[in-house]
Amino acid sequence: MRASRWLVASAALAVLGAGAAAQSPAEFYKGKTVEMMIGYSVGGGYDVYARLIARHLGKHIPGNPNIIVQNMPGAGSLSATNYVYSVAKPDGLTLGMPGSGIYLDQMLGRKEATFDVRKLAWIGSIDQRDLVL
Repeated sequence: MRASRWLVASAALAVLGAGAAAQSPAEFYKGKTVEMMIGYSVGGGYDVYARLIARHLGKHIPGNPNIIVQNMPGAGSLSATNYVYSVAKPDGLTLGMPGSGIYLDQMLGRKEATFDVRKLAWIGSIDQRDLVL
């Protein structure tokens, strides 16, 4: 396995595996579905990235779970991030793909941001941008 694939799979398992503590990852994920909650509409850049990742990610997780993409557009991915943080079960079966600047909603004190970015388990980023204020 190429190093980059191994890194992505390992990082994903580090977060996803949280729900599989009592059993092996392969046993936990076999026959399960992992949802990727995308904070933007169908057809946009994040949606395309998510669908590309979803097509391949399950093959790199023991147990080969199905990966499905769910779009939850609204407020620049604020709605999806709030959902992943506050509603989705922390069982390792839900991933979020918020906008790269989602942390600013909390930092700027936006009352609609009900999440704490420090408590989210971050896997990585699909792009590299330097956001400067």
